[in-house]
Amino acid sequence: MIEIKKWVLNIATMSVLMVLLDLLMPEGKMRKLTQLVSGFVIMFVMINPALQLLNKGVTVTYAGWEDEVYLLNSSFKYSTETLKADQKEQVLALYRSMLISDLRNRLESRKQISKAEVDVVLNENDTSDNYGEIRKLYINLLIDKNNEYHSKNNENLLDEMRKELKQALSLDEEEIIINIKQVD
Repeated sequence: MIEIKKWVLNIATMSVLMVLLDLLMPEGKMRKLTQLVSGFVIMFVMINPALQLLNKGVTVTYAGWEDEVYLLNSSFKYSTETLKADQKEQVLALYRSMLISDLRNRLESRKQISKAEVDVVLNENDTSDNYGEIRKLYINLLIDKNNEYHSKNNENLLDEMRKELKQALSLDEEEIIINIKQVD
């Protein structure tokens, strides 16, 4: 009677653990693999005591338990590395979009500028010490011809903006490329 109680308790424990494992897994191929392995584990827990009663119990190594554990560990490791890489890409994309938005708003707040187009080239090498650093900054400014601002002040505006961006972003002046276009 005690053996049956242990057997049922083992089945229940493994079932709960496998359900928790299934809930932790992301959707996709990885989840299907863990469901398959979970089924085999539960089946092994259910059948092994019955085989032991017949004096033909299956040993853990024979049942492939070590192989299953190895496969599970390697799949977890692969999914963790993939998720980390995806997370780094998403963080860099978010940083880039926020940087572009901030620069655009900063430039368009000036009364001379009717529209600003901004693009940023970042260091995307995540193993580098300079990961996420701005490599180049491209700015196109559209200035209204009817504005009281005159084209002779273009050079003054360029110098002023380069100095401001150089100081704010800690960039060299060669890394800041600004084009001014007057529109009707």
